Amino acid sequence: MGSMRRRNLVTAALLLAVGIAYAGLAANLPTRNIENATGPSFFPLVAVTCFIGLSLILLVQGLFALVSDKVPELPKISISRYGAGLGIAVAYLGALPYAGFIAADIALFAALMVLYGEKRPLWVAGFSVAIPLFVFILFREVFQIQLPAGILDGFV
Repeated sequence: MGSMRRRNLVTAALLLAVGIAYAGLAANLPTRNIENATGPSFFPLVAVTCFIGLSLILLVQGLFALVSDKVPELPKISISRYGAGLGIAVAYLGALPYAGFIAADIALFAALMVLYGEKRPLWVAGFSVAIPLFVFILFREVFQIQLPAGILDGFV
């Protein structure tokens, strides 16, 4: 058995054990009797479901040897690019309360995509708008949690 395959199997097994234990703890959180409100266990269970799903994918990769023993090399990113990314993230956090979730996230995604080398303007524009709108609608309609609308307050 290859080194990478063995590591994936062991890691997946450990992550699954942690995820299942966490799910058990989250399921046993006390409930609140507030009408039309999500309980305290809702978000931990959403997070652990994603966590367990990713762990299962890693387990399948290890079982079926979909990965080679060769570890891929990370791309070289300059210190200045990391600094610019950090600056963009700090600016985003400062703008979020005023601009709102959608407007701030559109700017954040567009800036990060351009910073890390995306050259296709339609991809930058499309994904920078689609992802924040999807997340905003998901939280608003499915989770029933209001994210700050900011400058788009009258429109959304």
